[in-house]
Amino acid sequence: MTQASRHTNIDWQHVKVLIIDDQLSSALLIQNILHSIKLTTVDIATCSNTALQCCRTTSYDLILIDFHLEPHINGSELLAAIRKSNSISSHCGVVFISGDRTPEVIVTSMTMDADSFLSKPLNIGMLKQRVVTVYQACLLRRPIYTAIENNNIPTAITLCRQLLQQQGHNLEIEILLIDLLIKQQQWSQAQQLLTLFNQHSHNHKLVLRQAQLTHLQGDTSAAISMLQTLIKQVPLFVDAYDELATLLQQQQQDDNAKVIAYKALLLTPTISHRSLLVAQLAVNTNDQSLFIKVGKTLVNHLPIIDDDWIVYLAQYTAQFEQLHSQQLSLQRQQQLIKQLKKLFQQASRCLSHNQKIHLMAFRHIALARFTATQQALTTKRRLLHGLKRYFGQMSQAPSVIMVDALPLLIHFGETRLIGEIYQILMTRTVLDPHSHYRMAQLRQNKFLVENVRLLVDQLATAKATITLDPQRAYCIYQTILRDYPYSTEAHLGRIASLLVQQQVNHLHITTSLQQLKKMPLPSPLLEWFRQLQFQYNDQHIISYDQLSPSSLSSAGLSDAP
Repeated sequence: MTQASRHTNIDWQHVKVLIIDDQLSSALLIQNILHSIKLTTVDIATCSNTALQCCRTTSYDLILIDFHLEPHINGSELLAAIRKSNSISSHCGVVFISGDRTPEVIVTSMTMDADSFLSKPLNIGMLKQRVVTVYQACLLRRPIYTAIENNNIPTAITLCRQLLQQQGHNLEIEILLIDLLIKQQQWSQAQQLLTLFNQHSHNHKLVLRQAQLTHLQGDTSAAISMLQTLIKQVPLFVDAYDELATLLQQQQQDDNAKVIAYKALLLTPTISHRSLLVAQLAVNTNDQSLFIKVGKTLVNHLPIIDDDWIVYLAQYTAQFEQLHSQQLSLQRQQQLIKQLKKLFQQASRCLSHNQKIHLMAFRHIALARFTATQQALTTKRRLLHGLKRYFGQMSQAPSVIMVDALPLLIHFGETRLIGEIYQILMTRTVLDPHSHYRMAQLRQNKFLVENVRLLVDQLATAKATITLDPQRAYCIYQTILRDYPYSTEAHLGRIASLLVQQQVNHLHITTSLQQLKKMPLPSPLLEWFRQLQFQYNDQHIISYDQLSPSSLSSAGLSDAP
């Protein structure tokens, strides 16, 4: 056993480590070094899929991850996906390793709450020391994070206090304790401890907490001044940029907030939520150029390892709608739409085949939202074409696709798809932020919801009446089409009620058939449409055969000379 191992009294045989590195030779070198300090369970993953699978099947104590992995996936994105899927414990130690020492890599790594960062080529002694130090920290914080996971914040606070009394100064635990007290709104205690901790070290992370606490206690101007000074002193401390941009935005200083948020984005372009913040501030200040520029950054760094990529794209597109709805000329709106189409094309380049299918569906629905008030039939066709991939298997659609389609489906009176989508969304335990926001908007519109319920009842009543009283059914469908002139089911029902009455030459049949014949339809409605087409053709032939020669001649259809 090495000196480091004896000193720390760690039973390394029970410690599980995962090395994630796309270069197998580099991973094997690290594995051999770890074996030399008696670490026996050291797994290797050379791609993101393998890494995710390893984390799902093994509870690791330490993860050493290379920043640059696959062409469109970096270590920070992979770590975010692993954490999101709850595939590692909150107390698992994380060490980033990279030969790239640029500020972007270092800052992005530390933004992911990594425990350490090591540069390649690796120093063997340094690697051993970091592994020991990080694992010791993991052991110390494990009970605290377990309490937090169990939502027992008072116990976590008590454990932090006990640990600091036993161990003395520990910056990580001090910061965690301050954060927990702030979360519990115990601001006076947090302030007392901050004053005490600052006597040990005037660390920039403690200064950030002081600014947060100052804002919460009502002095936002002082907090802003504190953060501005902190950024000058520690220009790579990106969390301070985030906090400052947020406070400036709350103070309605959008131009200043935009400048600060964009600086944070430049430091960490792969962190997608920073792109969205800058994009929103660009919308608020009508900065169309910056908005498109940020969009390019976003799509170039989409987190494609999970479904977050389409959520971020949906959030950006929602912001695009805000910008598009501002008082812009028609020409400028068309130019913006053209830019959005380019962004979709750009995003497609880094996606897998299945992801491209989702992107194409989302693209159709997103573009349909921009033409809803101008070209109704084209909009409906584009909307249904976007959903066509999921007809009969709607549960396979990402939530953002369904929620973005819902307002248009309601506008067009497509009750079958509305009901199917709503039921699926209600069964999903967790909705992404974009979907949750869209659904909340719809629920707040009580008038809209009630109209949909009324429409469902009217359609059901009309359909049940077609055979018994086709004239009454026709009248109900006419009433529905007055309010929902593009409702597929209403058009089909109107055709059916007229055919039952043998009114095969009625103008409304031709009108409805023309509207529906090129429209993608879900299976039940498509079958009904084909059945009605067959009945129409059959009745039309009979009607044609029964016409008298004189009537044929007057219609210009007779073969007589």
